[in-house]
Amino acid sequence: MSAYKISYFNLMGRAELSRIMLSAADKEFEDDRFEKEEWPERKPKTPCGQVPVLTHGDKQIPQSMAIARYLARDLDLYGKDNMENTMCDVVLECINDVITETVKLFFEQDETKKPDIEKNLMEVIYPRFLGHLEKLLDKNNGEWLVGDKLSVADLAFFDLMNRLTAKKGNSVFESSLKMKKHLDKVTNIPGVRKWLEKRPVTDM
Repeated sequence: MSAYKISYFNLMGRAELSRIMLSAADKEFEDDRFEKEEWPERKPKTPCGQVPVLTHGDKQIPQSMAIARYLARDLDLYGKDNMENTMCDVVLECINDVITETVKLFFEQDETKKPDIEKNLMEVIYPRFLGHLEKLLDKNNGEWLVGDKLSVADLAFFDLMNRLTAKKGNSVFESSLKMKKHLDKVTNIPGVRKWLEKRPVTDM
């Protein structure tokens, strides 16, 4: 039995970053997926009545970002000191901001408003985000977003941009070819590449 188990719907969703982190660290894990119809039976067995849940040994950890930070510490995917850890957290919060803006497009019911939301994403939100991360990359000689090694910051960036390019193509990188190159670099990490090849195909 694997030491790690991630329980979540049969989606990428909020569990995907943790799956990517474990894969990048070359750790085996149980990818415990279930359909929405099973949720009422499973819900009472979760710590907070929600998923994802990471089971590690006899511990159950809820909340996707708490899981990501736990794994970052456990898998040596955080920084080497408190400041680098904090910069990883800054990147994670920036990504959450981008996600918040992006989902507005998918939840907007008024079709006439969608073009303006899309325009704002492509011309303001994504370029601003990529510009901020490009500055972090430049501070580290173009190698990694934080410190001198792969971290949760790079993997969270990969998770977001891998999904966006799947939906919108490489046009999301029009303002920053440097960050597209960084995405390609993370994509080609052996554990990440292996996960991409075997993960179930889902819409979200």
